[in-house]
Amino acid sequence: MPGSIHPARVLAKGLLMCLVFEITLAALGPAYAGVNVYAALRLERERFPVSTLPAIDAALDVGNLPAMFASHIVSRPKQPNEYRVLVLGDSAVWGLQLSAEQTLPDQLDRMGVTCGDRQVRAYNLSFPRSSATKDLMILDEALHYHPDMIIWLITWYTLMPKTRLDHWLVTQNPEEFYKLGRRFDFLPKGYRPPGLFDEVLNDNRTLFRVTRYQLYSLVQAATRRDQIPGPPEIQPADLSADTTFEGLKPPTLRKAQVSLDQVSDFFSLSQAVRVLLVNEPMLVVSGVPNSDVRYNSYYPRWVYDQYRGYVREAAAENGWNYLDLWNAISPSYFTDTPLHLSPEGQRLLANALVSSIKRDCR
Repeated sequence: MPGSIHPARVLAKGLLMCLVFEITLAALGPAYAGVNVYAALRLERERFPVSTLPAIDAALDVGNLPAMFASHIVSRPKQPNEYRVLVLGDSAVWGLQLSAEQTLPDQLDRMGVTCGDRQVRAYNLSFPRSSATKDLMILDEALHYHPDMIIWLITWYTLMPKTRLDHWLVTQNPEEFYKLGRRFDFLPKGYRPPGLFDEVLNDNRTLFRVTRYQLYSLVQAATRRDQIPGPPEIQPADLSADTTFEGLKPPTLRKAQVSLDQVSDFFSLSQAVRVLLVNEPMLVVSGVPNSDVRYNSYYPRWVYDQYRGYVREAAAENGWNYLDLWNAISPSYFTDTPLHLSPEGQRLLANALVSSIKRDCR
C-alpha cells in the first residue's frame, strides 16, 4: 500500500545510521579531543577547566585529558630561552577561591627566576582533589610538552589507597588509566579493561563534553574570566576528639597503606626530567581543645606523623628530590580549608621553592 510504513525497514535503516555514526565517532573521537578553539581565539587557559559553580559552568567539566591540554597555555610552543616548570597538585595548587594570577605557579612565574640564561616559566597543571593516580595520568600527557622540571605537591590524601581509583579524572579517561596501570602494575585485582561498549560510551561522552567545552570559549571571550569562584568551604570552629582517619584507627599506620609505589612510578615516568617532590604546607592548629591529638580538622597527629615518616624514609632510600614544607606557613595564611592558602600564603610558598628550583635547574 502506497505510503505504508514498514517497521522492519525503519529499524534496519535506524540501526545502519547509528552504526555509521558510531564508526565515524570512533575514527573522529581522538582527533576531535585535540580541537583547540581556545588557541584560535588566543584564550588558552592558565589552569585546567573545572566546574566551580554548577550548573552555571558545568561545561568546564570536560574531563578528557587531550582536550584539557589543548586549551591550556602549556600547549603553546616552548620558547628557546624558556626553562619550563610544570606544577602538579590538588585544589590548593589549582587555586580554589583564587584568581589565576594569585596561584602558586603564577606567582613563581612572576618572580623572575632564571636557570642560567633561561627564564623559569611555571605552568599550573594541578587538578582539584588529591590522587597520585590522577597526577600520574596528567604527567604522562604533560611529558609531550617538553618540561625541564616537574614540581609535584602532595598531601597524605594524595597517597591514600582509596584515591588510587576514587577520582573523577580516572573515570573519565579509562584507556589512559588502563595503559598506565598495566605499565606500572597498579591495576586492582580483577580489574576489567575497557571493552567495546565502554569505548563507544566514552567516545560519545567525549564528543558531547568537548563540544560543550569549545562553545564555552565564547563565554570566556565575553567575560575575560577563566573561572567563576564557587562558595568557600567552612572550617569547623573546634577540633574533634576523634582520632580515627578514613576508617584507620590509631596507633599504627602500616607502610603498605601509603601509596609509595606510585611515587616511585611518578619518578620513573618522568624519566630524565627533574622532579621536586614537595609535601605541601598545611594548617597547624595550636592552643585549642584537641589540638594535642589533631593538627587540624583533616588530620589526626598520629596518622600524619607516620605518613611523613614513611615518605621521608622512602625519599632517602630511593634518592628522591624531596622537600617537606608541612609546617612552613603560618596559620594566619590559611583560608577555608587546612590546605588552601591566601594569595600572600601562595607567595610565601613560591619563595620557599625558589632556592630548590635554582639548585636543581640544569
